[in-house]
Amino acid sequence: LKYFEPEKKVVSRSRDECIVAKVDQWLLRYGEEEWRKFVRDFVTSDDFTTFFKATQKSFVEVIDWLKEWGLSRTFGLGTRVPWDEQFVIESLSDSTIYMAYYTVAHYLQGGVVSGSTPGPLGITPEQMTHEVWDYIFLGKDYPEG
Repeated sequence: LKYFEPEKKVVSRSRDECIVAKVDQWLLRYGEEEWRKFVRDFVTSDDFTTFFKATQKSFVEVIDWLKEWGLSRTFGLGTRVPWDEQFVIESLSDSTIYMAYYTVAHYLQGGVVSGSTPGPLGITPEQMTHEVWDYIFLGKDYPEG
């Protein structure tokens, strides 16, 4: 691991001083403007409700500063990154990804987690292309085939 000096002292939530290492890892790109606009528009719409206005304001603030979130790490237990198995999906990113996946999992798996049999719609893992996910989560055009 390569060590480099951060611009200022880095302190964790537990108030421990952190050592920063530059490592290869996959990132979720929350800073893409198209994504930010979509989420900001929803969070500030009448369709999004919170118990307190301060909570809604906090969401908007996070949307404005969050650029990238580390998706992976190279050690420990967890789900392997499917396209790069040297990495494990970081547990907080696991939560983000799984929450999205669970919105469609019952159609794809029908309760069989191994993927050994198609779910109630008869869709196989090979049919779940990037274009299909873009259609489901981004509202892009329905994929051919």
